[in-house]
Amino acid sequence: MEKIVYFDKQGRLYIPEEMRRLLRFKTLLAKASDSGLFIESIEDDPIKALGKLGGKKLKDKTIKKLKEEARGEIEKNALKKIRRF
Repeated sequence: MEKIVYFDKQGRLYIPEEMRRLLRFKTLLAKASDSGLFIESIEDDPIKALGKLGGKKLKDKTIKKLKEEARGEIEKNALKKIRRF
């Protein structure tokens, strides 16, 4: 699906409702480059994201610790991806 979208007076990008319904997650990573802007959805729940990597790595860790590690990894990876553009 393609749509023409606009920035409002405050610089916010409006994403039409029909496009928002297609997004898997509410957390998005925006990548800017010379050729334009790319928006990619990322996992909202860091525990699910870690669970996809392998259950053995999660053994004997508290939920609080897993959330802290997951959020740190997501932020670190997001910054790496943004810096590439």
